[in-house]
Amino acid sequence: MYRKLVKDNIDNAIRYAQSTSDVDHPGMVGSIREIALKHLFRPLLTDVVDTGTGKIIDSTGNQSKQIDVIIYSKDINPPVLYDEGRSDIGLFPAETCLYAIEVKSQASAGELRKAIENAKSVFQMKFLSGHYDKYDNPIHHMVQHIVPAFFAFGSDLKEGGKTELERYLELDYNGRTSPAIRVNCVIGKGYWYFRESESAWYYWEPTLDHGEVISFLGGILNSIPDHISSRGHPRFGNYLIDMSGKKL
Repeated sequence: MYRKLVKDNIDNAIRYAQSTSDVDHPGMVGSIREIALKHLFRPLLTDVVDTGTGKIIDSTGNQSKQIDVIIYSKDINPPVLYDEGRSDIGLFPAETCLYAIEVKSQASAGELRKAIENAKSVFQMKFLSGHYDKYDNPIHHMVQHIVPAFFAFGSDLKEGGKTELERYLELDYNGRTSPAIRVNCVIGKGYWYFRESESAWYYWEPTLDHGEVISFLGGILNSIPDHISSRGHPRFGNYLIDMSGKKL
């Protein structure tokens, strides 16, 4: 029953995305498709997790490139939203971000190149410690990094030719050992996930009931609790404090 409800949401998102294909305005098309993807996520997210679009920042001043869809935890640190509402455009502290997803109407070599560059900018982020000792000193601990992902409603690859993963590996020289994009889902082509602990790619075939998209969503949902718990309780005030203060 639950899987059928998710399938219906996917069907609606696909129809909604396809209905914009004749709109001759890139910005409008992009925004509509971002909203369409949000329709896939928001019914599945808990109250403490939401989606937005914008840039990821850290306390040292780093900024990512513009990200189509950011999945973030509202309980860790607050984002700075410039357009709170349907689009939730803003700046998102690295500690609160879980996934950085590029959303496209069609997968192509050009779109993948841009997505790889965006993903590389996400990996530059530095994380504040989420744990402190009794003397109020930050404790180093392992943090699960923001996961860069790519999602497309279709592909320009011909049937019987190379796969989306083969094309990706041609564009990312580190794609087999340390790929910039760790999750790739293209409707009708499949879902690929890189498991870092094994340095291996896993693949789910497309099905008539959009099993590749359902698995893509399920994989994200399964990982969210571990990502949140790894962040601890970082102190948002460090984004505001002038660190030039001196002991007297």
